[in-house]
Amino acid sequence: MAPALQNEPDLIQTLYRSLTHREGFHAFLEKLACSINGCAAQLLVINRQPLRMEHLWYHGLSEEFIDWYLQNNMIAQDVVTNQAVKQAPGLFQSALPLLPEFQPDEDYSKWENDQDMLDSAWLVVDNTRTHSFVLTIQRTVAQGPYRQVELDALNRLVPHIRQTVQLYRQLETRNQAASSLAAIIDVLPDATFVLDSLATVLYSNRAARDLIARERCLGIRDERFRFAESDVQSAFFRASAQVVRSSMGKEDYCSETLFLKRDNRSALIFVIRPIESSELLAGGALVSVYEPEKRRLPGADQIAAYFGLTRAEALVCEMLVSGKDPRTISTQNGRGISTVRSQIKQIFQKTGCSRQGELISRVLAALLR
Repeated sequence: MAPALQNEPDLIQTLYRSLTHREGFHAFLEKLACSINGCAAQLLVINRQPLRMEHLWYHGLSEEFIDWYLQNNMIAQDVVTNQAVKQAPGLFQSALPLLPEFQPDEDYSKWENDQDMLDSAWLVVDNTRTHSFVLTIQRTVAQGPYRQVELDALNRLVPHIRQTVQLYRQLETRNQAASSLAAIIDVLPDATFVLDSLATVLYSNRAARDLIARERCLGIRDERFRFAESDVQSAFFRASAQVVRSSMGKEDYCSETLFLKRDNRSALIFVIRPIESSELLAGGALVSVYEPEKRRLPGADQIAAYFGLTRAEALVCEMLVSGKDPRTISTQNGRGISTVRSQIKQIFQKTGCSRQGELISRVLAALLR
């Protein structure tokens, strides 16, 4: 049975605390090196083509060495990283089997001799399409090579290390996406929310935060929309899931519209549009909330002129945009419900839409100013 690492429970706790620690993984690497009798440890983010180091957390290395290593791109000669970028994520290995075929230049050999380095335990933590995440723990000649029983002990940490690094990457992606989207969304006059690929609220602008603060019929809890009306809650869940799936290319492109009723006031209009997958977001949705009291909705004349509808069809479309259902439109216009449904079918054909939610979204996107 593999021996316990020194203070293994505390080591695992420190690893997970790295997700919120202002210095990232530095404290964990220090404890990790001490727990396995290492002299230094690094967690590297490596760009594979061209081969270069893009980020580094470390313990046991001097600033002078780090500067030299980066300025001379010594990672291109590093035996471990050259092997690691070719491998899939796995378990800890010793660097000693790699050394017979290793031919470093004079500068790299001098560094190894000066530091009295002998062995490294190394782990390919994770891979993306372009990058590798590699963890190494060095030992000097005095500390001796890694034994298999020690590598086995380190391997107990691998699931925790891999999970934490993947969580860290997700958090970084969310932060980058929020920062990039903020500059665009903050200037929009309407309440606007960004949902990520899990349909959780990633970012909201000031108008959105003001709306949440004053409306009792909706809120955000645990990063998700919460509606006072259960049927709206269910409808939003279904609509946002479908829109997010379309943003990721798993369904045809679609947008949806929902209405949230309010006492003695016009309903809030929720338009949910897909945000296509990109380097910042693996898909998501843009939720715009329109308040008819503050924004004049498109009228029948505008709708008729823009979409080529008859006056009667445009009037039906105007009433749909304001939140009225076909039966209410039928009653108010003095037309039979079958006539209204036939008009809606004609509107769909002329606008290229297949659902009321999609139609309303398209009208608002085209004509709301």
